[in-house]
Amino acid sequence: MNRKTNLLLGGIAAAFGIYVILRAWLIPITVDENSTAISHVPRSAIDTLFYNFDATPNNHILHTLLVKVLTEVFGWHPFIFRIPAMLGAFVYAWAGLLISRQISSQLWVRMFAFILLLGQPFMLEFFSLARGYSLGLGLMLAAIWQAWRFLKESRSESLLPAVIFAGLAVYANFTQMVFFVPFVALLLFCSWQASTSISSFWQNSKAAIFTLGILGGLWYTPLKRLSQHSEVQNGRAIDSFFESIRLSIQAATHGNAYLGPETDIWLSWLAVIFTLGIFAVAIWRSALVQGRFAADPRLFLIALFAGVLMTNILQVQLTHTPYLQPRFALHYWPLFALSLGTAAAWMWEHAKRWTWVFMVPILTLLLLNIVQNTNLRRTSEWWHDEFTYLVFDVLKKAQQAEGHPEPFSLDSHWLLQNSFVYHVERDPRGYNHVAKLAPWHEVRPATRQHEFYYALNQEDANPILDSYEVVLRVPNNSMMLLRRKEK
Repeated sequence: MNRKTNLLLGGIAAAFGIYVILRAWLIPITVDENSTAISHVPRSAIDTLFYNFDATPNNHILHTLLVKVLTEVFGWHPFIFRIPAMLGAFVYAWAGLLISRQISSQLWVRMFAFILLLGQPFMLEFFSLARGYSLGLGLMLAAIWQAWRFLKESRSESLLPAVIFAGLAVYANFTQMVFFVPFVALLLFCSWQASTSISSFWQNSKAAIFTLGILGGLWYTPLKRLSQHSEVQNGRAIDSFFESIRLSIQAATHGNAYLGPETDIWLSWLAVIFTLGIFAVAIWRSALVQGRFAADPRLFLIALFAGVLMTNILQVQLTHTPYLQPRFALHYWPLFALSLGTAAAWMWEHAKRWTWVFMVPILTLLLLNIVQNTNLRRTSEWWHDEFTYLVFDVLKKAQQAEGHPEPFSLDSHWLLQNSFVYHVERDPRGYNHVAKLAPWHEVRPATRQHEFYYALNQEDANPILDSYEVVLRVPNNSMMLLRRKEK
């Protein structure tokens, strides 16, 4: 790449990295992150790998193991806890940049593809949170990059790392299995196309095939145990693929009505129409090169997107499980973004003017959505944990003002307590000197047993308002901190 291309793509990647790091530093630990720390990390490595008990999709195996190693060495500072997620973000940006610069020789198309890959606010949230989704996305793109190298450069040695990266993506998040199956099938098909005989195919592919066998053996037990979990069986009961698309788009736009009250429906239909169109174009272009993906690796990207869609639909029909909710369907965004980038690249080769007509509206909406929804302190999936640090600040100031030597006793609505648990029990920054938490509890009414109560809303606070007063109303939110009145 020339210097201008390096600067522009590097600048986009740098902005992405800074945003991810700042969020990882500033956002309090969320409920699902605390579940990883309290419930999953303490398990042995064997327990984690095979789900010996409590097989749950919230235990992202590779992420849990990396956190286990890092926290044993460096402690439980939230930033350390989130390093595996940031590692996933780095791999995602690195592989995405490499693919984007190969997708077209034209700078603006490369930038279009790269901005699309990085510019989805809902997906961006997970690159700063201690969950396995970020690692899964990064490893998925790394696998796709290795497949590209295999096709473009006839590098048979790229087959094995492609399978390994794809397998690690599954270990990061088992939902990636709907990516892994069509990816490996297409990869081996491409290896067959590139071989002159069965023996040469075996010679080129045997390491990858042996690795597949090992992965299958390792996955059998955890997948069998995981398949019985209620979240896998019922998972919010999304019963149509279109509804899954609509919910993902609603999450990506954070519900903003850019095109009116039915924005999510309009954008869903546009996505469906584009997807069907790009599949049709890919079939036509594939026929021109006798179906050989090596002639144009971009065909592999479209075939992979189609394969993942079909695998997901077949899996739902055969296993009677629901379609994916937005955070489980994150892997669709990079595949869709690469399809948009491929469409722009193909258009540029034949009709440059129409390429701008295609790219400008998409980029305009994308950038508007980024400006509207990027922030440094909030996660839409776990919105209720945004103000944990603010509550600690109020308690700390009260301690200092009153010369209170002991931590205040603090209770909260059940939904809000997990974030506090992490920061009091794990965080090394001394929050255990500020607050002493009520024992963890399920759903129950507020009690009068503690000095402070953090309420989810007015209804939660009402039963104890005769004995407590409001000392903090969270800005632009329903949550409030109550303090017991002095007698």
